[in-house]
Amino acid sequence: MTHIDDTAVVERPATVAEAAELLRDSDGPLLFRGAGTKQGWAGRPVDPAVVVDTSGLSRVLSHEPADMTVAVGAGMPLRDLQELLREQGQWLALDPASEGSGATVGGLLATGDSGPRRLRYGALRDLVIGITVVLPDGIVARGGGKVIKNVAGYDLPKLLYGSLGTLGLVAEVVLRLHPVPSASGTAIVAVPADRATELALRLRASALEPAAVDWTDADGGTLAVRFEGTPAGVEGRRATALELLGAGAGWSTGPDEDAVWSRLADAERQAGEGSTVAAAGTRPSVTADVAHELEQAGAAAGVRTMLTSRPALGLHTARFDGDPEAVGLAVAAWRERVLALGGSVLLRDRPAAVDAHVDPLGPSPSSVGLLRSLARRLDPQGRCAPGRLGSWLPTPAPGEDLPRS
Repeated sequence: MTHIDDTAVVERPATVAEAAELLRDSDGPLLFRGAGTKQGWAGRPVDPAVVVDTSGLSRVLSHEPADMTVAVGAGMPLRDLQELLREQGQWLALDPASEGSGATVGGLLATGDSGPRRLRYGALRDLVIGITVVLPDGIVARGGGKVIKNVAGYDLPKLLYGSLGTLGLVAEVVLRLHPVPSASGTAIVAVPADRATELALRLRASALEPAAVDWTDADGGTLAVRFEGTPAGVEGRRATALELLGAGAGWSTGPDEDAVWSRLADAERQAGEGSTVAAAGTRPSVTADVAHELEQAGAAAGVRTMLTSRPALGLHTARFDGDPEAVGLAVAAWRERVLALGGSVLLRDRPAAVDAHVDPLGPSPSSVGLLRSLARRLDPQGRCAPGRLGSWLPTPAPGEDLPRS
């Protein structure tokens, strides 16, 4: 968790206009905060002069059930939104592990957080129709659908996705909805990483269309495959799915199925005090290599590790437990091997002492020049969470603009 200096002013604008006035009339570093579930992700921002709390922007602005769309303030907790939408038999097809902790729609967009069902429905960026952003100079920019004009030709919804609050304040979001599935069933099988990788690729290429495929290395390895739709459709895929998974595969529905996915969410969400969590993205086909390299890196450094993966997507969350210096060595070694596989590793929550031994972000991506160019255009003074992107986006000196290179 990122510590916020006691001298920071905390403001809770209730409208876009109030947020614009606040940013326009303020000076110094800004930090945008929803539920605060991901304040420790990536680099550690400098102490902010103003914390913009989005809890005042927590309401449904419009809901068009017939059009399957909803517009919300960015401070709307996802769990509250889902509860309201279910009254109409609809939902935002998003199930991040942080939903139960109060994660907000704007926070999820800014951090690029999704969940197991991303396999079927896509990431949150794929569900965003339009967005309203307040830039640090107070200019209100709108992009996507249900707006008069996109700003400067930018695809704002995708631009802000995963930006970690470094480009502007996400204030309002227009979202595409889906009907709530009327039935669900999950196939489960105990398999190691190499078999899980093989099965995930086969499932993704099959006509079964799973909603989610998750694997954890706990207890030797468990693969869970979720199917959703009509009762007849789910039941019709049961036999084929169990045959594909092979001997020992089982089937769960109802509370038993919910328990399976709750355990997987618990394994992925923020670990306990003293743990370090890192996220990696790779090609799906190298999931087994990612698991093997994590085990090797942990053993060499003398730290405990745990991995949860979405092997059909190539998304992985690793947990490290041990002495901060040893954890830093393990993370650095794992990152080097993941980079060799064509992937990337970003630190999420961890003790501050770990940062002395490993870069939270790692080497700059090939697109870092574009990132810096966009930041100079949207936030030339570097007011938005300076330090969050570390060396990728250098922090300007007070009174100066972001450097050109």
